[in-house]
Amino acid sequence: MKMSKHKTKNANIIALIPVMVLSLVLLACSKGGDPEPGSGPVLTGEVTGTVKDENGNPYPSTLVSISKGSEKTARATNEIGGYTIKTKDIGTYTMEVTLPLSTKLVSSPVSTVNVVADNAVTVDLIIQPQPAMAHLNFGNVQLLEEIVDANGNTPVSPSEPLFAKNIFDDPIGHLTAIKAPDGHQVTLAEFKTANGSLVVHCNGNSSTIEIDLQGMIPNGTYTFWLAYLNIARKVGESIDFANDFVNMTNPPIGSSSGTVNIAVAGADGSIQVTLEHASCILTDEVALVIPILYHINGKTFGGGHVPDAEEMVHMLVYFQ
Repeated sequence: MKMSKHKTKNANIIALIPVMVLSLVLLACSKGGDPEPGSGPVLTGEVTGTVKDENGNPYPSTLVSISKGSEKTARATNEIGGYTIKTKDIGTYTMEVTLPLSTKLVSSPVSTVNVVADNAVTVDLIIQPQPAMAHLNFGNVQLLEEIVDANGNTPVSPSEPLFAKNIFDDPIGHLTAIKAPDGHQVTLAEFKTANGSLVVHCNGNSSTIEIDLQGMIPNGTYTFWLAYLNIARKVGESIDFANDFVNMTNPPIGSSSGTVNIAVAGADGSIQVTLEHASCILTDEVALVIPILYHINGKTFGGGHVPDAEEMVHMLVYFQ
């Protein structure tokens, strides 16, 4: 009886072993099965591309942004016009581009982009530079009433001889006769014949400024400057000299020495010249105004301050 009883007990133990092994196998299968909701892999993607003009010239510092729900990401294009934005999700994203100043989009507009998992979606944007009109520094465009008559008032009669009023240098308000290289004093009618446009082309870390002006003072000496603004201003809107300018002293187009921003009008008053600058001048700031200075005595002063009594702003070109 004892022997039989002992054998039965061992038999029960042996019988339980397969059941325990089966339970462990089932538990292991349960742990390695389908993931619980929310614990799966995160699917991500990428949007990449370039911003260039129709000739393949890259535009750096152009802001490209995408958004989906609370996710918003923006990247500026690099010196070869490229951008890459990695996403935290997949699906439909809203896409926006802040165009360089005075350009328009000529490729098909893209408002949304479909991001797929572990893949790059390419969106190349093609832009076209637009001519910016040159505006007379007179009337509603004139800054600080610089162009005046002999009494310091705004000229009215076409035959009135013009004076440039000191704005920044002592003695403030001092009047200097605006004379042409042949010695005669420029009249309002002569001053107002000036017109034309500027076109800027960028190519990575450089830009060219195509200048086409007519009706300037014959044989007159002119210089061109970069007045960057931290706020957009429309033509004729007041500019706050203390707060709106990025630089207290506006740099010249070209080298900082101010030796290559000079152009001399022809005998017919025309200026057709191309200047170069070592950056893309259209994308670094909110807005840009290019003042076109006439040098009354024909003398230029390099990249520093130009004395009030030696110059006046003939025209202003707004890149917005």
